[in-house]
Amino acid sequence: MLYVTPLRALNNDIFKRLISYAQAEGLRAEIRHGDTSSYARQKMLESPPDILITTPETLGILLVSRKFKLHLAQLECVVVDELHELLGNERGAHLSLSLERLQRVSTRPEIMRVGLSATIGDPDEAAKFLVGVQGKCAIVTDTEARGYDVKVKFIEGNLTVLAQKILDYIAEEKGGDKSTLVFTNTRDEAEFLGAVLKAKSPSVPVEVHHGSLSKDSREATEVMLRSGQAGIVVCTSSLELGLDIGAVNLVVQVGSPRQATKLIQRIGRSRHKMRIRAVGAVIVNKHDDELESLALLERVDKHSLETITIHKKPLDVVAHHLAGLAMEESTFPTESALALFRRSYAFADLTKEDLDGVATILEGQGILRFDGEAVKRRGQRTFDYYFSNLSTIPDIQQFEVHDITTKKIIGRLDQVFVGEYGEPGKPFVLKGNSWRIVSVEDDKKILFVEPMFRDLSTIPYWVGELIPIEYETSQIVGELRRQISTGKYASTRPVSASQIERLQKAYRQLSGVPDERSVVVEKRRGSAAIVVHACFGTKINQTLATMLSTLLSAKIGYLVETKSDAYRIILSTNGPLETKHVSEGLKESIDLKEILTASIVGTHPLNWKTWYVAKKFGVVDKTAQYDRRAARLIQERYKGTPLYEEILRELFQEKYDIPSTTKIMGDLRESRIPVRIAEVEEFSEIARPILEYTSSFAAMPLTMDKAILDLVKERIGNAKHKLLCLSCGRYESVLKTNDVKEPLICPLCRSRLITETFASDLDLPKIIQKKKKGLELNEDEEKKYRRAWKTSSLIQNFGKRAIVILSGFGVGVDTAARIIRRTADEDQFYKNIYLAEKNYVATRGFWQD
Repeated sequence: MLYVTPLRALNNDIFKRLISYAQAEGLRAEIRHGDTSSYARQKMLESPPDILITTPETLGILLVSRKFKLHLAQLECVVVDELHELLGNERGAHLSLSLERLQRVSTRPEIMRVGLSATIGDPDEAAKFLVGVQGKCAIVTDTEARGYDVKVKFIEGNLTVLAQKILDYIAEEKGGDKSTLVFTNTRDEAEFLGAVLKAKSPSVPVEVHHGSLSKDSREATEVMLRSGQAGIVVCTSSLELGLDIGAVNLVVQVGSPRQATKLIQRIGRSRHKMRIRAVGAVIVNKHDDELESLALLERVDKHSLETITIHKKPLDVVAHHLAGLAMEESTFPTESALALFRRSYAFADLTKEDLDGVATILEGQGILRFDGEAVKRRGQRTFDYYFSNLSTIPDIQQFEVHDITTKKIIGRLDQVFVGEYGEPGKPFVLKGNSWRIVSVEDDKKILFVEPMFRDLSTIPYWVGELIPIEYETSQIVGELRRQISTGKYASTRPVSASQIERLQKAYRQLSGVPDERSVVVEKRRGSAAIVVHACFGTKINQTLATMLSTLLSAKIGYLVETKSDAYRIILSTNGPLETKHVSEGLKESIDLKEILTASIVGTHPLNWKTWYVAKKFGVVDKTAQYDRRAARLIQERYKGTPLYEEILRELFQEKYDIPSTTKIMGDLRESRIPVRIAEVEEFSEIARPILEYTSSFAAMPLTMDKAILDLVKERIGNAKHKLLCLSCGRYESVLKTNDVKEPLICPLCRSRLITETFASDLDLPKIIQKKKKGLELNEDEEKKYRRAWKTSSLIQNFGKRAIVILSGFGVGVDTAARIIRRTADEDQFYKNIYLAEKNYVATRGFWQD
């Protein structure tokens, strides 16, 4: 038997339990993954175990081992644990082809396949995925599923206030003498809460557990839990899956878990025994989170879990398995490969053209030989490609995060986050502080950000955003809004008084709250912002937002920026955008895929996805560093090929929902979903969450936070300048901006021809000396000399004020002249410098091309 688990930590945990079961039956169990020693691997080859525990990636290695394949031929059964973890990603699609390859080498007519999961939303779809197109299956369901006693508690306040509420809840439930798990959606939040809980409750052991901690640290926490020692463990999804962590009494979820499956997995860790009800609480400090958590509990009551969209026909996975088949047989007919792949449910729609296109790319890269009928192994190149691409998980590089107000590095972020959510205006939390993205420099792997001086509790987290909220959940939230605002809420689960007040106020403002039955287009008189309220979930709203941005930008001739969440979309522009434009745009009859394809051209997500997919096809070396220009060249070179098709397929599946959005737009056109326009004096309470998080309507730029302004002033005051005299050429001095005194004249010759450059500039003094001697300057030197004269002219006219403005990052003489002439107020003067810096950071990538 093969026992396949998606996590290495789970491998080890399963091994500890399974080995005793195996021994009781006179069987031998072993484990093999990336850390298994070569000695242990050799022993397995000589004497294979009865049960082998492994990962999907290691199974890919075993399939091309000639010796091990002899043992696999006797395989009777494959168990895939935590099946839901593989359904919705390429690891699952990859495993499905590995299972078909296992069947091909087997001497048995049919290897039994068993999938295990506690949280499958669509068991029929999961079964088809597991057994393939031709396989038979039975679905065994525990009809006496566990019950869940979960309270939703809304608390006004930040994470520190929430920490106190967690301690109060543990005391209420008399859980202080047992273990409590506190789940958060981010690692930063886990660390912050852990620190606060330790400070507030020094007598209770508090540990933190997440994927960024060392293996030793995580294992020590797991041992503490298994021992039954009383205490609190603050964790992320790292303790969500089936690790054996012993007796946990209570579970607290901080913030909405965003999915019913996650709610079950997390709260289900409490009192983890058959037929015993799980007990826990969801503690939130956002009104959206309160309604969302109630909606998720309603779904749990109905056994309505999220459905997972299986990756259909990922062509980079086809490329990898084609190489594997060529390694197995040296020459492998593509017709046979096509028949093999089509037995997998994920690849049932694969065509001969798809396969030939993939094989052609692999031949072009020297990975395989392809003559139109068969693929052939091509020596070491085939082996190198296959073994370097066993994992479908991206190689994660790091981006440095730079604060443009202080010019300091504040931390690093994974490229996965930047690739998915690295758009200007996006807010996030890093190291306990709140930031907003200004721009992304792909080539240098730098993210430029500015601080957001707000209560930490009001800032959304990237990791939380990575978990999409499903359409059905958003629809229930819409229904709850309507019931609460009209006084018809009948559930036994209480709702906070502030929630009732908020929704009733919104009802009065908008003449009815936006619910699951309608779309409301809200505009405040005199504002450039329009909020579209739509309870359609994360992906549908993202699709609508992108479509509206592209469509309306073309219609009015101005760029329309958008942001969206599961319940609303915001649109902003400098142009004449009216509510009727939005209403008409929602009802347009268009090809969504075509519009989305046009909208992502030149974006960071497209460039990054191109680089990642190109590696999977062997077009880019696995170790190559990301290069934006090369990514764009690859897009041009491979347009119309399986490689480009795969790039778009992945982007669309991860970010958008084209079929559902197409249906909803049809319903909007036919008025099955009415669109209502609401002109208001002030934005409604339920519009505020997205207004707070949108760069165009947050504190910047018209009312820049004073804290940001103070940081900018401090940095500019400490900037160093080299002052030079163009008249005598002998005066040279390096001063901080704050130390510059007026009048600005040369102390040696009393000339006012003072110029400025950066403190480390060694070239300009030499150029001035060369000019004084009457020597000819080259083209580059002449350009720098002319700039020095323009700078001198600015300083003569505006004195120290010119030095101040030239301290700005990327602020040149022409920009300085524009700003200095139109600004009198000191605060506005510094704001304009900062805005010029932001503009430079945001646009420099374009002109550097």
